[in-house]
Amino acid sequence: MVLGPDGDLWLGAHELVQAPAATFYQQGGLQTISYPTGLGPDSQILCLHFDRSGILWIGTNAGLYRFEHGVFSSVVPHLFIERIEEASNGDLLLITSDGFMVWNSSQLVPHPEVATELGVRVNEIFHVFEDSRSVTWIATAFGVARRVGNSIEKLQPWGPHHEMFRVYEEPQGNVWIAGAAGLFRSTTAGMELVVKGMTVRCMYGDMDGNLWVGTNGHGLYRFKDRAVRMFTTADGLPGNLPMAVLTSHDGTLWTGFNCGGLSRFDGHSFRTYNEKDGLLNSCVFALAEDASRDLWIGTYGGGAFRFRNGSFTQYSKPQGLRTDVVLDILPTRDGSLWFVTNGGLSRLRNGQIRNYTTADGLSSNAVASIYEDRWGRLWVGTILGMDRLEGERLVKVSSIPDDIVWPIEEDSSGALYFGLINRGLLRLDGDRWTEISPSGMNGTHMLETEQGDRWLSGGAIFRTPRASLEKPRGHDEPLDVETFGPADGMSAQTSTGFPNLARTHDGKLWVATVQGLAMLDLSRLPRTDRKPVIFMKEITVGRNQQPVGQQLMLPPGTSHFELRFDAIEITSPEKIRMQYRLDGVDSEWLDVDPPGHAVYSTIPAGTHAFHIRACNRAGIWDRVGMVYIVTQQPYFYETTRFRLAMVAIVLLLVVGLYRLRLRQATARLKVRFDERLAERTRIARELHDTLLQTVQGSKFVADDALEKSNDSVPVHVRQALERLSKWLGQATQEGRAAVNSLRTSSMDTNDLAEGLRRATEECVIDRSMTVEYSVTGGPRDMHPIARDEIYRIGYEAIRNACEHASASELDVHLNYADDLTLQVNDNGSGIEPSIVAEGKAGHFGLHGMRERAERIGSEFTLVSSPNAGTAITLVVPGKVIYRNASTTRLDKIKTFFRLRNRPSDSDGPSAY
Repeated sequence: MVLGPDGDLWLGAHELVQAPAATFYQQGGLQTISYPTGLGPDSQILCLHFDRSGILWIGTNAGLYRFEHGVFSSVVPHLFIERIEEASNGDLLLITSDGFMVWNSSQLVPHPEVATELGVRVNEIFHVFEDSRSVTWIATAFGVARRVGNSIEKLQPWGPHHEMFRVYEEPQGNVWIAGAAGLFRSTTAGMELVVKGMTVRCMYGDMDGNLWVGTNGHGLYRFKDRAVRMFTTADGLPGNLPMAVLTSHDGTLWTGFNCGGLSRFDGHSFRTYNEKDGLLNSCVFALAEDASRDLWIGTYGGGAFRFRNGSFTQYSKPQGLRTDVVLDILPTRDGSLWFVTNGGLSRLRNGQIRNYTTADGLSSNAVASIYEDRWGRLWVGTILGMDRLEGERLVKVSSIPDDIVWPIEEDSSGALYFGLINRGLLRLDGDRWTEISPSGMNGTHMLETEQGDRWLSGGAIFRTPRASLEKPRGHDEPLDVETFGPADGMSAQTSTGFPNLARTHDGKLWVATVQGLAMLDLSRLPRTDRKPVIFMKEITVGRNQQPVGQQLMLPPGTSHFELRFDAIEITSPEKIRMQYRLDGVDSEWLDVDPPGHAVYSTIPAGTHAFHIRACNRAGIWDRVGMVYIVTQQPYFYETTRFRLAMVAIVLLLVVGLYRLRLRQATARLKVRFDERLAERTRIARELHDTLLQTVQGSKFVADDALEKSNDSVPVHVRQALERLSKWLGQATQEGRAAVNSLRTSSMDTNDLAEGLRRATEECVIDRSMTVEYSVTGGPRDMHPIARDEIYRIGYEAIRNACEHASASELDVHLNYADDLTLQVNDNGSGIEPSIVAEGKAGHFGLHGMRERAERIGSEFTLVSSPNAGTAITLVVPGKVIYRNASTTRLDKIKTFFRLRNRPSDSDGPSAY
């Protein structure tokens, strides 16, 4: 197996196989391309090698071949080529069935003298390798030798039964040797046995400095050169529980131990001070260096000690301290020295000690830590919140939540950082504070390195980019932070002394932990921006597993499904953190330890995006991550099609009910019309049979009296009889006309258009008025009652225009459409708005027109203003006026609302 220059993977067996790099991150099996060698069924590829020019060399049991542009070319036939390496001059170093040989691009040159010089047989040379320093390594049946220039050196152990099979140089320059006795590493002194008895088959060094070793039967191993070293009693420390660590002005590292004393590290060894040296209490919990470069030591039970010129001076209760337990020490710019004790806060200035308690404004005598900012303000963290020294009193900082608080750091902008036991890390900028880390990352100390990182200790050790703490983060956005612990070779728990972090001038970070003093070489802790590869591993629906695929389709009614996912980070998989969220179901991102496992019960129908994001080994989050589509198929009654069908059915029901209501309303109106017609006929008949007969009989009596009268009848009596006869005759004619009207219509014919035309012509006789009369459409068979109402409305409108408007133009238009429309317009003097108002007393013509329009379910509109003329429009639904109406749906809807708004018969007396 070999990695090509373009990232493709090449494998050799009975044929050559290429796996393009573009297919590595696809779901499912690896996509490959095969190239048969054409050497026959017994051929086998034994080794592969890409030279500097990108040509692939293939060693087989039938010779050496070159593969270029998809074509095999034979170079050296009939030899077993077991291993291929490349020298610095471009020659190929070959291990063949006939011994060690070199292909110099034109011929094959045997080198039996190498075996002779080492005292081995030609077939006992297993590997020849030239490293990056031009040192040639030769692995043989007697051991390993290296040639530098013309001299050759046999490394110990050397001799029979010390076979060495393989030499490998990792990218960092270390040389590893695989032998029968196990895995070795070369040193300046020779070879160091790393793992005894390991049967190594292959080795590979990755870009992160890890060495991967494949073995025969023992699995895959990873060797990691850790950048962390733990110092314990084995290195000369007085104990394995350091509490505080401090770097002095001269670069000396000081470490205080819990009942172990004080140790000084000069870069090579530790020197410990304890009771025999004058440090009367060796339980050191705090360290500090003042402006005079004196070292101050806080102890648990012995107060504080000043170390100057090799001697210790004690400050305890006899000197004025409230208690002898000193947990933190802070030298300030004004030359004062502040001590945090288990009884409050004390200040040493000019040789005098003053104690501060709750009586001086302290929130609690249980003080956690103190800090001085760049402006000289003193911040005091207690178990009940944060206080600030103002003058000689302490004042509570109300903007900081009530919690156990440690003031720990200040950034370049002046913002302060505080660690809260229940809220994590907090940043105070002016009076505005922001939570910038989860509660598990609270912190008691912080320092910044030249690499631009901030290191935070608070139970564990955290590293985060400075910008990650300073820039605002959106809701649910993760914090870029790397945690250090056992996988890095150190304890996961820091000590509780002050300070427990220190940085020396040589770029080392020192941490006091509960299992020893940890040293981190910062130069060997580079960050990586490489994103972890996130992938879906397994899907379970109900109790059945199914292929992952590109998306998940859930059948209707799915009540349970599980998603298992993971992220690939080979170098430090233990540092991977993951979060997931299912859109439409999860309200926020959920944390999960890899491999991730998400379980869901019933989810809403529709398409949901399942988001997965992860951080790499440096704690940098891939905020885009992976999106996997989950579709919950709905039941048929949850589909859009079904809902649209239901809406359509409801609309059809509404239309059906509307049409039924319309038929009922129209039928009721026609029944009322028929009733009114019958009533008019009855009245006409009764008038004819009673009143007219009586009037006519009375006229006969009056006429008879006139005929029989003589000269003896007084003149005034005769004149009265003549007038009576005339009036009775006139009454008879009028009565007959009224009966005629009741029986038939106001018009002589059944033609509404003709009746309105005659009314118009009669109106304008003897008047200088321009008249335009028009009819659209042919006459229609209309209900006589409704027709008469229309005629009377039109007649009244025409008469008003002629008699009262003083108009010079009159326009009358009748339109036989689906609805019947009558328009009467004039350019006369118009009508006052108060008169136009419906119901205005004293103007019965307009009021009557409106009443007639309402009775037949029509729409009556009057638009008029002084000196602007009058426009009257009457729209009668065809369903009402026509005996055989054919209307559109829109007409029916309009008719329905007109009928609904029309007053019922019970609203008032009939006009007839």
